[in-house]
Amino acid sequence: MINKFQILDESLNMLAVADNNKFVSEKFKEANTQIEKILLELKSNEQILKNTLSKDHKNIIENVLSKIEKLETKILPKADLLASFSKSKS
Repeated sequence: MINKFQILDESLNMLAVADNNKFVSEKFKEANTQIEKILLELKSNEQILKNTLSKDHKNIIENVLSKIEKLETKILPKADLLASFSKSKS
């Protein structure tokens, strides 16, 4: 299960790189799809995770949650702008 968190962490790094570089929607979609898939798997195993996580695993999770919060504050305004632009072009 910890492997899923490591993949999630790497996907968040990909998302951060995609945000910092010239926007390429395919890179963003790829990272986002991978993140969504892992989060769904983790959610389905939530109870098992609560009972079996070590201190190191909890630190990894806290790091991942911190990355998600930082990326959300950076990317969400851009996504809203892109969505409003798409609506105005229709």
